[in-house]
Amino acid sequence: MAFGFRYVRYGYGIHTTLLLIICSLLYLIYPDMYMKLLGYWLLPLIFINSLLFIVVIPVWEKSRKERKYTMKIKVKNGSIKLQNIRRGISVIGSAGSGKTESVVYNMLKHFRQHQFCGLIHDYKHFEITEMAYPLFKESDRPFHIISFDDIYAKVNPIAPRYMQDEESVNEVSRVLLENLLEQRESVATGASKFFNDAVEGLLGGLIWKLKTAYPEYCTLPHLIATYQYLDTDSLMDFLSSDYTSKAMADSFISGRDSERQTAGVKSSLANALKKISTQRIFMALSADEVPLDINNPNNPAVVSIVNNPKFETAYSPVVATIIHTITKQMSIRHRESSFLLIEEAPTIRLLNMHRIPATLRSYDISTVYVMQDKTQNDMMYGDKASRAILSNLSYQFFGKVNDPDTAKYYERFFEIVKKPTTTISKSQNSLNFDSRISTGEKEVSKIRSDVFFRLKEGEFISFADGKDRKVRFKMPSIIRELPPPRHRYNDAEIQANFERIHLEIRQLFQLKS
Repeated sequence: MAFGFRYVRYGYGIHTTLLLIICSLLYLIYPDMYMKLLGYWLLPLIFINSLLFIVVIPVWEKSRKERKYTMKIKVKNGSIKLQNIRRGISVIGSAGSGKTESVVYNMLKHFRQHQFCGLIHDYKHFEITEMAYPLFKESDRPFHIISFDDIYAKVNPIAPRYMQDEESVNEVSRVLLENLLEQRESVATGASKFFNDAVEGLLGGLIWKLKTAYPEYCTLPHLIATYQYLDTDSLMDFLSSDYTSKAMADSFISGRDSERQTAGVKSSLANALKKISTQRIFMALSADEVPLDINNPNNPAVVSIVNNPKFETAYSPVVATIIHTITKQMSIRHRESSFLLIEEAPTIRLLNMHRIPATLRSYDISTVYVMQDKTQNDMMYGDKASRAILSNLSYQFFGKVNDPDTAKYYERFFEIVKKPTTTISKSQNSLNFDSRISTGEKEVSKIRSDVFFRLKEGEFISFADGKDRKVRFKMPSIIRELPPPRHRYNDAEIQANFERIHLEIRQLFQLKS
C-alpha cells in the first residue's frame, strides 16, 4: 500500500526524469539515429506517461480516499466487510454481550489506521477511553479527554466562536434544558409547554447577552453565577438592555406584572441549573482549552467525553451540550474524515438525533450508535423517533437480548423465507382410525427471535449491505492505558476557582450599578 501510494505520488516525476536521462544518453551515443529513436520510442513513451498521470492517478487517488470508508473486521469464521461506514452503524446488545471489546474496539482500530478525527462518548467512566488512548496516542491526531472527576482539560461548549447566530443559541439552550429537565418523548402541552418555552427563552437570552456584551464571561459557570446573583428586576433589566436577548426572553420579561408566573419560570430554571452547579463542573467548564471543531484541517483531533453512571444526572446534560456543539462544528463540507461514537446512546438526549446520522454522512462522518436495548431508546425519544434513528443506520450488529419485544424487532430486519409445514389431522370418530397428512408452506423470518436469546458473549448477527450473517468475534488483546492529567487540581484549587467565578460576576454588576 505504501509503495503504491509513493508510486502514485512521485511516479510521473520519476518516469519523466528517467526518460530525459535516456534521451540525453541516446543523443550522445547515437547522434545520427537520435531523431528516429525520438519519434518511434521516446515521444510515445512520454505521451503514455503523461496520459497515465492525467487519467490513472486521479482515479487511484479517489479509490484510495474511498477505501478508508470500507471497514473490514476479522471474525473467527473469516471477516466481515462494511462497504461504506458513512451510512452509519448501530450496535445493540445487552450487558455482557461483548459490544465494547468485540465490535467497538475493532472499529476504533480502523479509525486509528486511517487517521480519522472523532468524538467518543464514554459512558462507563473511562472504559472506552483507556482502550482508545493507546491506539491514538502515536497518531497524528491529538487525543483530548474531557472528564469531570479527573479534569484533563477545560472546555467551553457555549464559547462565542461556536455560536454565530440566534439559532445556534436557541439550539444549545434547548439541548441543555431538555437534558437538565430530563424530558423524554412526551410532548408538553398547554401550561407545561408555556413554562418550558419560557425557561428555554430565559436561558437563551442569558447566553446571548453574555456572548455579545461580556464574551470573556460567556461560560456555563459564569452564566449560572449571573443567574444566581441577579434578583428578578435586575435580571429583567439585564436581558432588556439588548434587543435580541429581550426577544429571546420575552415570555419571561412579559410576566413582570405576574409574580406567580415569573416565580414559576425562575424556580424551574433554578432547579435545573442546580444540578450542574458543582465545583468540579465549574472547573471543567471554566475555560476554552480544547477546540471543538475537531475535524478542522488546522487542528484535527480525537475527543473522548467521559461520563460517570454514579453522577449521570449532573454530567449527562453537560455531556449532551458538548456533543451538540461538536457535531455542529463538524457539519462543514471539505473537512477531515471523522467519526461519532456514542456509547450507551440513550443516556443523553440530542437535538433531532434521528437526523444526525443522515446529515453527518454528507460531511464524511461515520456515526456509531451503541446501546443495550431498543426499549431504552424508545423511552428517551419515543417509539417513532427511535425507529427513525435506527432506520438511518445502515449497518446493524445484534447481540444477545433479554427483552422479547426487542428480539421481535430484530427479527423484522431479516428476509422472509418459506418454511415447509406438515399437518396431521385425525378423524373425530372413535371407530374411524383414518388420519390425513397435508403439507404446505408458511412465510417466516429467516432468523427467528429465539436465536437472539441464545447468543453468547462476542456473538452477533450482522446485517450489512443486504446480507445477514452470524459472526463470532475473536477476543482481542487490548492494551489499556490512560495518560496522566497535565495538572491534578486539588480540592483547594477547585474551590478557589468556584469562588473566583462568583466573585467576578459580583464585581461585574457592582461596577455596572
